[in-house]
Amino acid sequence: MDLLGDPLLSESITKLTSIIIYVATTTANFKPELAQLQRTLNRIAPLISDVVKLNQILDRPKPQSDMFIDEIRDAEKLVRKCLKIKRNFIKKFTYSLKLKDLNNKLLRFFQLEVQADQSRDIKQTLVEVSDVSLRLDSLSVDVKQIHQTLSSGSISVSVSSRFELVERGKLGWRVPILPGGIVAFDEPLKKLKAKVLDDDDDNGGLMDIDGDDDDGDESSVVVVAAAGGCGKTTLVTMLCHDSEIQGKFGGNVFFVTVSESPNFMAIVSDLFNPDPSSLPIQFQSDEDAKNKLGNFLHDKVSSPMLLVLDDVWDDSFIYNFPLKIKGCKILVTSRTAFSRYDVFRFDPLSDEDANVLFRQSAFTVGKKRPRPTVDGDLVNQVTTKNFATSRDHDTPVISPSCGVEMAKRCKKHPLTLRVVGGSLNGRERSAWISMLNTLSQGSSVLDLNEEVRNRLEKSFKTLDEEFKEYFLDFGLFPEDQRIPASALLDMWAHLYNHDHEGHDTFDKIVRLSFRSLINLVASGAKKDSGATVNNCDQQFVTQHDLLRELAIHLSSKPEVPIAQRKRLIITARGEDLPASIVNVQEPMRACMLSISTGESFSSRWCNMKVPEVEVMVLNLKSKTYTLPHFMMEMQKLKVLNITNYGLYPSYIENFHFLGYLSNLSRIRLERITISSLTPSILALENLQKVSFVMCKTGNAFETKLGFDNPKVWPRLVELEMDYCQDLVGFPALLCSSVHLKTLSITNCNEMCEISEEFGKLTNLENLSLRSCTKLEKLPESITRLDKLSILDISDCLSLSELPAEMGKLGSLRTIYMKGCTGIYELPSSVEELHHTHVVCNEEIYYQWLEFDNVKVELVEEDRLETLMKII
Repeated sequence: MDLLGDPLLSESITKLTSIIIYVATTTANFKPELAQLQRTLNRIAPLISDVVKLNQILDRPKPQSDMFIDEIRDAEKLVRKCLKIKRNFIKKFTYSLKLKDLNNKLLRFFQLEVQADQSRDIKQTLVEVSDVSLRLDSLSVDVKQIHQTLSSGSISVSVSSRFELVERGKLGWRVPILPGGIVAFDEPLKKLKAKVLDDDDDNGGLMDIDGDDDDGDESSVVVVAAAGGCGKTTLVTMLCHDSEIQGKFGGNVFFVTVSESPNFMAIVSDLFNPDPSSLPIQFQSDEDAKNKLGNFLHDKVSSPMLLVLDDVWDDSFIYNFPLKIKGCKILVTSRTAFSRYDVFRFDPLSDEDANVLFRQSAFTVGKKRPRPTVDGDLVNQVTTKNFATSRDHDTPVISPSCGVEMAKRCKKHPLTLRVVGGSLNGRERSAWISMLNTLSQGSSVLDLNEEVRNRLEKSFKTLDEEFKEYFLDFGLFPEDQRIPASALLDMWAHLYNHDHEGHDTFDKIVRLSFRSLINLVASGAKKDSGATVNNCDQQFVTQHDLLRELAIHLSSKPEVPIAQRKRLIITARGEDLPASIVNVQEPMRACMLSISTGESFSSRWCNMKVPEVEVMVLNLKSKTYTLPHFMMEMQKLKVLNITNYGLYPSYIENFHFLGYLSNLSRIRLERITISSLTPSILALENLQKVSFVMCKTGNAFETKLGFDNPKVWPRLVELEMDYCQDLVGFPALLCSSVHLKTLSITNCNEMCEISEEFGKLTNLENLSLRSCTKLEKLPESITRLDKLSILDISDCLSLSELPAEMGKLGSLRTIYMKGCTGIYELPSSVEELHHTHVVCNEEIYYQWLEFDNVKVELVEEDRLETLMKII
């Protein structure tokens, strides 16, 4: 490789390339890293060669090549060291990171210090038009005038296009410098780049000058959505510096920082006059600025073009920019997923990337900072053994597991990892121990660092008051757990008067997910798999731990006394409740109470006074549990949610306490062993909904009622029993809940019979028996349910027949029976059904076709799924 005028640079690159090839063929280690390094050199060396040549022609200094030679020499030393590493796995890991860092450093040097690709174009332009440049008073002369001046020459087109790059250097909206130390985001960068390079909507790069084509509007916009501090700006900045992106868009990459309260005229002024010391360009109005911006992009910028709008808070701002330019991609970063556009969800960091990012921030070498060394022989556990002192120098020795634990405590949040890592950089070992102990004992990063807290809190402050309340409610649930949307429905139907069908609740969940404040998790259930109890059925929500901590922080501000807080969120990290709660003697005003306890919690409850609580969430993990005795005084309690997050169902010793809560309207129990349902519990007259999820019911429903109280839950309208594996038959006791409208018994694989007393539920409208695989038949009394509108018997694999008088169900509108492979003949009475829609699979589809009075919909059966249900 012969780099003219700089044999030293040529020799250095050639030597490094040779040693890379030699090491790669000699050792089995580091092959991917060395191959990537070689590709990087092959890509950037020719471009640097052109820069050096043009620097000589223009008689310019060559500081970049001198600096690059130093980088090459350091790289050669590192590659040679790799040859000596054999079986030391710690050194393999360390040097693998060093090679990756070296590759990033070379690319970063090329992109930031050299800017080789762009510099080559600019310098070639200066050589070709140097005689013209001498006669120009300013490089801001209109490109069209230069084009006309040189139009008679064969180089007129190339000179014009290159002058666009020169003129681009006088404009604003430039891509920010790529920050150093970026070690993550490889996978999201790859996926995002594929979206931006997609040419389906740019018509081969032709520009729509008239702006009449509708194909170039909203389809050209990609929104990168994530919560604050997740690295959206870093990701799109990396994209702008990517060689493939630069290869396609060249100098036509514009980067606009919008912010929360943008001034559009000031933003456009920064494009034409980026010098902050100069007077800004004046526009008559936003519309005037919009027109001048549109004219500039149409007339002065060639296609294709990439326009980045960073930190957009309101999607209406996007319409200030021309969306109908063919070949133009508009990339938007926002905390809100604007649904009208193509949304790119920014996934959280992987464990490996989070660990590396933390170590990159914490172990950077500084002039006055000792560099922590990694001792691979230290035990792989998070204790004070992670910290020791080097024998050679007084330097903290940090084991790899410490970085992993710190990354975990920082919730894998990029901003937090950088802030906490930077705060420990070069610090003595006591600082590391103190930080790890502080975070391990439950302290939040939000309490330790104002920058992280303020960044996240900005998203909260933009919400209206209604959505602020919804967001704060997520702090009632434990970290790292899926939250059933139906649990939120139970709360919000009472607190905010949401409809019981879940439409209001699900709408609010979706809108919060658009704001990147929560994540709506797909349940995996197909739409045609069966009936849904409500709009929130089979839907789940997750939330990043830092956002949950933000909700708790905002609900528990120190300036608001505990007794005055609206939401009382208590976490017991040992055997007892926190002292701050135990010491409160006065009655508390909270209307929402959440108590989270671990496996070691002793159920030693203090004498709390919480008479105003209306919603109570108990999150537990222990095998046995005792309800707090102060519950008996919570006479305003309406909604109770008890969830066990342990491995085994939790046995509640004093379950009968619920009988004292006469105003309870909704109870949700998950993974709970129910020893008995006392007459006082069954007599709760205001109870409207009960949910048993993964509960062991045992003999709980065999309670004998007295003559003075013959009814069970007299106002109950909805009952849910899901994955209750010891439920053998539908309890006859519940057949006296005559106001029941919705009954859902799903995935109860041991249930094989339903009592004939079932016919007493004459107000039943929605019955789901989905995936009760051992249920052999439906009771004939079901035909007396003249209000039944929806029947779901999907995947009832053992069901062999339908009731003979099925046709008497005159209100029946929908039957879901996919997977009912045991039914070989339909009763003749089904010809009496009217306006009924049947959803089934192929085995029974053709039987229903014989009846013209029903509409039949065929769905494909997942054979593997059916087999798993049988197993």
